[in-house]
Amino acid sequence: MKVIRKSDMLRNGQEGHLRAERDFLVAAEGSRWIIPLLAAFQDDKFLYLVMEYCIGGDFLGLLIRKNVLNEDVTRWYIAEMILCVEEAHRMKWIHRDVKPDNFLIGADGHLKISDFGLAFDGEWEHDQKYFQKHRADLADRLGLEVTGDEQDIEDDAKLDNARKVAEMFPPPGCKPLKKHAVSFSEDVPEEENIIDWRNRAQKRRLARSVVGTSQYMAPEVIRGELYDGRCD
Repeated sequence: MKVIRKSDMLRNGQEGHLRAERDFLVAAEGSRWIIPLLAAFQDDKFLYLVMEYCIGGDFLGLLIRKNVLNEDVTRWYIAEMILCVEEAHRMKWIHRDVKPDNFLIGADGHLKISDFGLAFDGEWEHDQKYFQKHRADLADRLGLEVTGDEQDIEDDAKLDNARKVAEMFPPPGCKPLKKHAVSFSEDVPEEENIIDWRNRAQKRRLARSVVGTSQYMAPEVIRGELYDGRCD
């Protein structure tokens, strides 16, 4: 069971990633290569994703236990990993965090790919800007100032104090720190809908975010270039 604290999810801007993971697992129902989602629910503080229990653990655990796998076993597992990744690509998704930890071993010994928290399919409702814009529009319409929870308030106070100190004693040649502002319609023509602009100006099936686990990231991801499913 994957347990996500809502306040942490909001603070770290993970709504789009979580929505993407949940939607992908729902769409993958019945797949033999993708870990199945059994249930999703929430309470006041947490979100929960319940997935099939794989008694064999993850593939990294197998490598640690066995230390070295012979060539035949290695070839068999690599073939199954390829089938897992190809299944995600067949559904038009990029996993973006392929590593031994994210392949689980079922009771039958076969692998299933898991952890689609960084998966990408190019859809607007899986983009964090979608949630940021909705929040900003709603707060503006209702005249609300969103201060967050206790940790958000404490973090903002520390940042404000650091900013004041930096402004009092700026290093030579450095500009004063400015409050972080997010523009949700930057470079979007006023007469054009933001979704139409996104579809026109950006390649929806290509990603650019530098995400993943550093030891396993493809060079094009590390360089911040546009990339597709080949990064997996």
